Amino acid sequence: MTQEKPPTRFRTSLTTWIVIGLLAGIAWGIFFGEYGGWVKWIGDIYVGLLQMAILPYVVLSLIANVGRLSLSQGARLLKVSFLTLLLLWGVGLAILAMMTQAFPHWDTGSFFSNSFTEQPEQPDWLELFVPSNPFRSLSENLIPAAVVFSLGVGVALMSIPNKQSLLAPMDVIIEALSRLNKLVVRLTPLGLFGIVGYTAGTIDFEQFNLIQGYLLVFCVSALLVSLVVLPLLVSSITPIKFGAVWRVSRDPMIAAFVIGNTFVVLPMIIESVRKLMEEEGLQLDGNNEPDYLVPLAYPFPDVGRIVGLIFIPFAAWFYGTAIQADQFPALLGVGFLGSFGKPIITIPLLLEVARLPNDIFNLFLASGVVAARFSDLMKCMHLIAFSVLVSCFLNGTARIGWRRVLVGLPLALLLVVLSIAGIRYYLENNFKENYSKENLVNERELVFPTYRPLTVVKPVILKESSPNPDPIQPGESRIERIKRYGSIRIGYDPTRMPFCYFNSDSRLIGFDIELAYYLADDLGVNIEFVPIHKERWHQQLAEDHFDVAMSEIEGTVDLAAKLPAVEPYLMVNLAIVVPDHQKRMFESVEDILDQPHVRLAAVKGSYFAGCACKVLPETVEIVEVESAVDYFDRVYQETDGLVISAESGSAWTIRRPRFSVTNPLQGEVKVPLYYVTATDFKFEFFLQNWLTLKKSSGTFQVLYDYWILGQSIKKAQPRWCIARDVLHWIR
Repeated sequence: MTQEKPPTRFRTSLTTWIVIGLLAGIAWGIFFGEYGGWVKWIGDIYVGLLQMAILPYVVLSLIANVGRLSLSQGARLLKVSFLTLLLLWGVGLAILAMMTQAFPHWDTGSFFSNSFTEQPEQPDWLELFVPSNPFRSLSENLIPAAVVFSLGVGVALMSIPNKQSLLAPMDVIIEALSRLNKLVVRLTPLGLFGIVGYTAGTIDFEQFNLIQGYLLVFCVSALLVSLVVLPLLVSSITPIKFGAVWRVSRDPMIAAFVIGNTFVVLPMIIESVRKLMEEEGLQLDGNNEPDYLVPLAYPFPDVGRIVGLIFIPFAAWFYGTAIQADQFPALLGVGFLGSFGKPIITIPLLLEVARLPNDIFNLFLASGVVAARFSDLMKCMHLIAFSVLVSCFLNGTARIGWRRVLVGLPLALLLVVLSIAGIRYYLENNFKENYSKENLVNERELVFPTYRPLTVVKPVILKESSPNPDPIQPGESRIERIKRYGSIRIGYDPTRMPFCYFNSDSRLIGFDIELAYYLADDLGVNIEFVPIHKERWHQQLAEDHFDVAMSEIEGTVDLAAKLPAVEPYLMVNLAIVVPDHQKRMFESVEDILDQPHVRLAAVKGSYFAGCACKVLPETVEIVEVESAVDYFDRVYQETDGLVISAESGSAWTIRRPRFSVTNPLQGEVKVPLYYVTATDFKFEFFLQNWLTLKKSSGTFQVLYDYWILGQSIKKAQPRWCIARDVLHWIR
C-alpha cells in the first residue's frame, strides 16, 4: 500500500502580496479620496522600520567586507568598480542626449518670478563628503560622508594582521541586522498599501498639466532604462539572461518605486543580486559579495540622476529658448557633482548655469511626487546592474555575447526612437495647442472678490479724457465729491501690462485695474476709467480729469515735487527686454561693455528713460519711444533692446514670445510705483491707509501673485472619490 503524499499547499509569493497591496492601496485612494488619507501613518511606520537598521548595516558591511580584502584585491575592486560606473554613466548620458530630441521647437515667454534677484542655494560639498564628525554624518543621513568614513576604516583594516578578531563579531552584528531587515521586508505589502492609499487619495493630477512634457520624457526614459536598456546591457556582457535579470529585480524595483526611497530597499537589492548569482551558478567568493558592492555604488551618481538632468532641456524648451553649446561643459560638470547630493539643491544651480528662470523650480518640486519614484526605479536597476557586472568582472565570467548585442542593441534603439517620435508628436499636437502661455495673459479675467459679484461695481470706460462733469464744491474734499457723485474716476494707460491692459475680449484688466475695483467697492461707488495722455497727464490731474491715476506710474526726480504725500505701493526691478537670439549679449554689464555700441529703447517720460544712461555703461545710447507697443511693433528692429521693469517685460514676453528678459544689473536698481492724485490731504491720507489695509489683509499679495507672478488663485477642490461623488456617503 502506497502512502499518499499530503497535498502541496499553495504559497503566495512576496511579489503577489506586493501587487495585492498596491491594488488595494489604489482602490482605497479612489474610493475614499482625501478622507482615507489617514492610512499614511501605516506607510510612515513601515518606512521608519526599514530605515532604522539600513545605515548601520551599510556602514558595518562596507567596513567588514572591504577590510577583509587584501591591498591588491582592494585596488582591483576599485578599478573595476570605477570602470563599471563609467560604463553605466555613459549609458545614462546617451539616453539623456537622445531623449532631449523629444521636445519640439516653440517660442514662449514667462511671468515674472521672485527669484529674478535671488541667488540659488550653494551646496556644502565638504559637509556632504567629508565626515569631519562621523556620528553627525550617521545621525543626519549624510550617505556620501558615511560611505567615505566606512571605506576609510575598511582600507585601514586591510593591512592589520589580527583584523579577524574585529571582523568576526562584526559579521555577527551584520547578520543580525540583515535578519532584522528581512523581517521588516515581510511587512512590505502592508506598508505599500498605506503609501499608495494615501498617494492615490490625495494626489492632484491638475498640477501635472504644465509639466506633462517633462514627465512624459522622464518617465518613458526611466521605463526604457530600467526594463530594457540596463537588463540588455547585463545580459550582453554576462552569462545571465535578460529574463533572469528582470525577474529578480522585480520586487525591489516595485518597492523602491512605491516607497520613493531606494536606500530603504538596499537589503532587498542585495538579496536579489545574491539570489541571481546563485541561480546562475556564478561564484561568490568574498571578493564580489553584493553585501558591499551595492552599498559601495549607492552614494555615487546613478543612471537615474543623470537622466533626471533632462529637466534642464525641458525648462529651456518650456521657456522657448535653447541651451548654448558653451554652456554644456558647465552643465555637465555641475550636474555630475550635484548628482552626489539632492536634486533639490542641484536643479536651481543648473537653472542658474543655463540662465533659465528659477520660477520653474516650483514645477520641478510639483513633479517630485511622480518623477522621484521613476528615478528610484532607475537607481534600483542601476545598483543591481552595477553589482552583477562588477561580480562577473571580478570572477572572470564576464564576456560579450555578440548575438545578444546584435539583437538587443537595435531593439533598444528602435524603442528609444519610437518613444521620442511618439512624445514629440504628442507635445507638438496637444501640449502646444492646448497650453498657450499667451492665453494666460490675453484670456485672464478679473478675480474681484469671489464673495461679491463683479457687477456690484459698474465700470464705464471713456474713450476721451475730459474734466469731471461734477466739480468739487467749495469746502468739499475729493473723497466727499466721489461719494456724492457716485463714481470714482480712475486714470488708466492700457499699454502698462500686466498692470493695465485690454484682454482678448477688449475688457480692461490688470493688477492696478483690479485694485481700482477694490477701491471703488470699499467706497461704495462705481468707476469711470479715463485714458491718460502721457504728454499732459499732470495737466489732466490739475484740470480734474480723474481722481487718481492707477497704471504703473514710476517715480522720477522730476515727479518728486509733484507727487502726493503717499508711499510707493510697489517696487519693481529694472531689466532689459531683447530678442531671444541676443539674450547672451545682455546677461551682465560686462556683456554690454563687450559691444562697441548699444542702442536701447525706453518709454518717453518713464523712470527708465531718465536713469538708464546713469546706471548702464556710457557706451549705451537711449532712444525714447512712445510706449512698449511701439518697441515690439517696429522699433526693436532699430534698437538692441527695451529698458523696462522686469515685471512688465516678463508679461510682454508672453505676448511676444520671441523676446526674453535679461537682468544685467542683477536686480540692484529698484523703481518705485505710485498711485498719483491731485493735492488733497484727506484723499491722500485715505489712499495711504487704504493701501496699508489691503496689504495687511492679504488682498494685495493675492493680486500680486495672480497678475505679476501668474499664479492661479482657484481654490483647491476636494479630490473626486467614489464614497462622496458616487455613493454620496460623505457630504
